Amino acid sequence: MATIAQLDEKINKIYRDIQQAVDLTIEIRAQSPEHKNNAAQLWERFLGQFFSYLKLRSRESKDNLLAGISWTRLKLF
Repeated sequence: MATIAQLDEKINKIYRDIQQAVDLTIEIRAQSPEHKNNAAQLWERFLGQFFSYLKLRSRESKDNLLAGISWTRLKLF
């Protein structure tokens, strides 16, 4: 049976990986306008896949996996 501790550990690892990807993105985007476009396309693909998978699994499990998450509290922008 899955535990909250396992989920927390997995999310923390993913967060560290995403931090590294963001840092790489900054370095790559500084190289040229073409690299800016390529990096943006990679992030767009990743975010699209991520949200599509969340939507799919929410539908399959009949449980909105984003329910209870406050987009306002996230203060994204």
